[in-house]
Amino acid sequence: MKLSLLNRPAIFLCLCAVLVQTGCEKAAPYLDSVKQALDRETEEEAAARKPVVEADIPPPPAPVKMEPVINKEARVSVLGYHDFTEGESNNDMILNIEDFRNQMQSIQDSKIPVISMRQFLDWKQGKADIPAEAIMITIDDGWRATHTLAMKVLKDFNYPYTIFLYKNYIGVGGRSLTHDEVRELAANGATISSHSVSHQNMSNRGGRSDEAYQAWLKEEIEESYHFLEQNFGDTGAVVKTFAFPYGIYSDRALELARGFGYEACFTVNGKKTTWETEDLEIGRYVVHGTTLANFDPALDFGGGNVTATGRKLLADAKAPEGEAAEPLVTVKPTPNSTIGNRLPLIEVDLSKLNGVAPDSILLRVAGFGRVPHTYNPANGLVTYQIPQRLRLDSCGVQLTFRHAGSKENEVIGWTFQINKLADYLSSDVTVPGRNDPLPTDNSDTGKGSEAAASGTPAPTATPSI
Repeated sequence: MKLSLLNRPAIFLCLCAVLVQTGCEKAAPYLDSVKQALDRETEEEAAARKPVVEADIPPPPAPVKMEPVINKEARVSVLGYHDFTEGESNNDMILNIEDFRNQMQSIQDSKIPVISMRQFLDWKQGKADIPAEAIMITIDDGWRATHTLAMKVLKDFNYPYTIFLYKNYIGVGGRSLTHDEVRELAANGATISSHSVSHQNMSNRGGRSDEAYQAWLKEEIEESYHFLEQNFGDTGAVVKTFAFPYGIYSDRALELARGFGYEACFTVNGKKTTWETEDLEIGRYVVHGTTLANFDPALDFGGGNVTATGRKLLADAKAPEGEAAEPLVTVKPTPNSTIGNRLPLIEVDLSKLNGVAPDSILLRVAGFGRVPHTYNPANGLVTYQIPQRLRLDSCGVQLTFRHAGSKENEVIGWTFQINKLADYLSSDVTVPGRNDPLPTDNSDTGKGSEAAASGTPAPTATPSI
């Protein structure tokens, strides 16, 4: 049995004393063997007490990588802008800079966060989470006013944004951005992404053979990105995303964009982006300069309402007893519904409100701007018949008016979706003389259309607007 180290010297001395006193000369060998045993035990314990060398410790197991928690119910509104002015313009693609500043202020007041393109892509790819409701700001083409006017506003609000540039309109003089201005935008919060080489309708074959059309599409999609990488890649701001000119694209364009490795492609189909939205067909709300259409629906994340007052009007009211009552204002088509009619009747029922001022009523429809509505004081209905088939998959409507209970203009906005396939299969909804023209053989199944909404041609090296 092992003895405690502290007790060994005392025991050994006692043994020696006893043996000496008894004169047992033969006991000397026993004393030597006991001493040797104690010495061996001391060496073993000393070895056990030696400092632990780091190399003797086995490496800890590798940490388990925790997957980020992704909110797959989040929604993103992508805003699309083009050009800016300090004055007035009749072009829907040119926005007064003070209107732009007011819109940025509205975003700030709404407390809806603005995210960058990289944050958006990381969420879509499952790498990082984003807020449940978010906004992303994009600006197309490469107009110089993006630098001279919009950059300061965005910097004041500390909002990230993306500029979609097309190769043939950078550094060519006139009202186009210079290379140095693009770099300064990148240093002030801008992500740089591609908007093609020549800003042409990517579904239009232009008389090209299949091989020539394929080669042209490939050039538009790939060279536009290579140009940005070569000229601005060192800024760290170039991200591999693409915005289809006019929002129009074809199946071939999608295939080439996917094969080239674009992380996302953007259209002008105004609708919220969800986790399930196809990465190469992300919609955007293109904000119109003359009517400011599409901005309010973009900020509407619940039930089709827009402003605080509009939210109260469209939401279920409360009866005095606390029971739910009908909304004070109802609309058709209903918010967030899907209809199979591309020629819908827009209807707003204001009959539950007192003292509606007819001259205050202003109705806007995405793609048409301000429209000539009809108001019937007898039944309180504001109506407008869409005169030509809607071309996009969704439609935004905005109504501004005053009534006896409002201190200022009420603003109600909502969106609805269009099932175009159902419309194609139906033949009972027509407006004589106002049907869409038949597509030409020179089209390659184009999808989406900013041109249909704005009627604005592509900017050129010598802009006409």
